[in-house]
Amino acid sequence: MALLLVVQATASKAQTSWNSTSSGTWSTAANWTAGSPATGPQLADYPGTATLQHTLDLAGGTGRVSIGHVFDFVAGGVGYTFNGTAGTVSGLFIRTGGTANAILNKDDSSQTFNVPVKLTSGTGIAGAGAAMVFNAAAGDMVFNGNNNAPSAPWTINLNGASSLTFTGNRSITVGSSGPGQILNTNVGTFSGLVKNGSGILTLGGTAANTFVGTNFLNAGIILAGKVDALGNGNALVLNGGDLMSGGLNQTLGTLDVQSLSILDFGTGSSAISFANSSAFTWGGSSLVLSNWTSGSDTLRFGLDASGLTSDELNKISWADLPGAVAQIDANGFVIPASVPEPSVAAFALLGGLGLFIRRRKVWR
Repeated sequence: MALLLVVQATASKAQTSWNSTSSGTWSTAANWTAGSPATGPQLADYPGTATLQHTLDLAGGTGRVSIGHVFDFVAGGVGYTFNGTAGTVSGLFIRTGGTANAILNKDDSSQTFNVPVKLTSGTGIAGAGAAMVFNAAAGDMVFNGNNNAPSAPWTINLNGASSLTFTGNRSITVGSSGPGQILNTNVGTFSGLVKNGSGILTLGGTAANTFVGTNFLNAGIILAGKVDALGNGNALVLNGGDLMSGGLNQTLGTLDVQSLSILDFGTGSSAISFANSSAFTWGGSSLVLSNWTSGSDTLRFGLDASGLTSDELNKISWADLPGAVAQIDANGFVIPASVPEPSVAAFALLGGLGLFIRRRKVWR
C-alpha cells in the first residue's frame, strides 16, 4: 500500500501549471499549481491567460529542469518571455518524455526564449536519447540565447541528441537577436536538425552553428539567416520543402534529393557548395533552382566534373531559366546550358546531313 501511495503521489505531479499573477521567478514553487517543474520532474504547462505574469526570470546558475513545456491556447491570450541575467543563468534543461516531448506551442501567441536551451534524455543525461521536438503548432517560437550561458554563448545545445526536430505550421526562429548558436557539447557524437511541417525555420544569429551531423528538410522552409546556417560541412537530405540561402554562402557535405525540392538563392550573391554527391541516385526526384543570377550565384559539387552523375544533372532545373539543362564543369560548378529550339536543331541536322552528302559525292 505504501508503494502504491508513492506511485500515485508521483503520478499526481506529472504536470504543473504556471499560476503566478505577480512574481516572475520560474523556480519558485508557489508560482506553480503543483510545485516547481523540477520536482519529479514535471511537465511545465503555461496557460495563455492574460492576467498571469508572462515575463519569467530563470535567475541562477542552475539549469531549470522539466520534462517539457506546453503553451495552452487562450483566446486573447499573451505569449511568454523567458529571461535571465547575461553570463549567469544556465537556462532550460529539457528532458525527453511527457506529452510534449520538448516544446509544444498550442497558443496563437509567440513564445520567446532569451535563455539557453539544453536537450537531455529522460534521465537528464547527454546522448542520442535526448532527441526531441519543438512544435510551433499554432504560434511562433523564438530562441535567442542572448549569451546567457556562463561558459559559452550557445542558444541550443543538442547535447548528443540523435536529432532535434522542428515542426508545426508556424515560424520558429533561432537567433532573431544574440548568438543563435546551435552546438553539441557531447564530444564524439553526431546530431542533426530535422525540418517537418509547413512552417518556416529561420537559422540566424551572430555565432556559427558548430554541430556535426546530417540535416533533413522534409517539408516547409528553412531560411538561412547566416553563413553556414546548417553547420559547415554537414550532409543534407532534401525530401521536399524549400531551402533558402538568404543570399549568403552555405558550405555543406553531400546532398541527397529524395523528393521534389527547391534550392532558393535569394537576393544578393550566394555560393552554395556541396561535397561530391555522385554516390546518390536522386531516384525519381528533382531539384529546382530558384532566384538564380548567372555570374553572381554559384552551385558546386565537389572539386571536379565527377561531383554529380549525368542522371543527377538531368534532375536539376531552373525556375527562372525554362528549358535550361544542367552541366558540371571541370571544377565542379553546375551551370545552365540552353537547349536548341527544335527548328534550330533540325536545321543544324539537315545542314550537317547535306554537307555529308556533298562530301560523299566529292569522294566518289
